[in-house]
Amino acid sequence: MFDKSKKAASQQEEKSSATAPLQPAPPKSSAGGQTTTIGPSIRLNGELTGEEDLLIQGQVEGTIHLEAHNLTVGEQGRIKANAFARTITVRGELVGDLTGGEKVTITASGRVRGNIVAPKVILEEGASFKGSIDMDAKPEAPALKTTPKSKSA
Repeated sequence: MFDKSKKAASQQEEKSSATAPLQPAPPKSSAGGQTTTIGPSIRLNGELTGEEDLLIQGQVEGTIHLEAHNLTVGEQGRIKANAFARTITVRGELVGDLTGGEKVTITASGRVRGNIVAPKVILEEGASFKGSIDMDAKPEAPALKTTPKSKSA
């Protein structure tokens, strides 16, 4: 008695799937939620730029530019660089200046020596920080507003 209803339901599913046209999967964007990881055994010197989120567990020296994306320094990460990103989270060690378009977070395991410029800064209890903090709402605004002074005779 119950087998007949299950059989009828499975036959109906087969009919509906056979008549439905197959549609291709929508294309995935290259930066759609992807995070690239620099592993603990990787050492990088120089300028690092990208168009996706980045997790650093290795060692990086130089500059990091991810202005529209997120940068995370993992627990094993050791960074000696100035970093520019939309959000920056430090769980490891970073020596250098940080500029966050939205926010900078230093977690309890994070250690930072450098200056921070971001509209929102979070220092968790236990975080180590030495430097200055400028919570300017638009970190790049002062550079854009510079105008030459006119000479008065």
